Amino acid sequence: MQDLYKVLDTPKHILDLLLTNKITELTGEKLKDEIIKICGEYAGRIFPYVYRISLSNTQSRRSRAGKTFEAIIYKVYDCLDYTFDSQSKVGRKTFTELGLGKKVDSILPNIEAYEKRRNKTIIGTMKTTLRERWQEVAEEIERTKIPEIHLLTADESISKSKAQEMNNHNIIVVAYDWIANSESLKQMKNIISFEEYLFEEIPSILKFWSKNG
Repeated sequence: MQDLYKVLDTPKHILDLLLTNKITELTGEKLKDEIIKICGEYAGRIFPYVYRISLSNTQSRRSRAGKTFEAIIYKVYDCLDYTFDSQSKVGRKTFTELGLGKKVDSILPNIEAYEKRRNKTIIGTMKTTLRERWQEVAEEIERTKIPEIHLLTADESISKSKAQEMNNHNIIVVAYDWIANSESLKQMKNIISFEEYLFEEIPSILKFWSKNG
């Protein structure tokens, strides 16, 4: 992890914080508590940084922001020892053979689980900003008939009307805690925080497969 900042293109002092805390050496409840703390600090600093990059005028920088955001999420999965398959890991062809388009970035816990019982998996996509692009996710749900998609985002401008539209299309939005629990959105069941996603939703799915795999 010492040179992770070179790969992720993120501020080195933030990644140094992770190293100082020796997060990869922790297990069990200590790991969970530390990740929760870092999600407040790490997500609170890293994700807005990625968000600002994504607002760059050049397409190349927007693309890099998306890749950085995705890499951060997968790093958190790895630190929490969550199994997952992603297009970058297994290849787009594998996802295509499942009938999934390029808008789907990952499946938790894995493709095998999706093939057995896809309503007991977490199908994820990541977008640094939503704008109108969330509609592409809605089209993917309609085309594939998958139950729902978790859309992870660093966007801080999610209106209640947009949240309702996404709810109508079975899109679960994973956002900052202060966004998910804001006055306008806290009653929206399809808007959840990264903390709820990482420490409630994913463990629930993994627990199911540990018993029924």
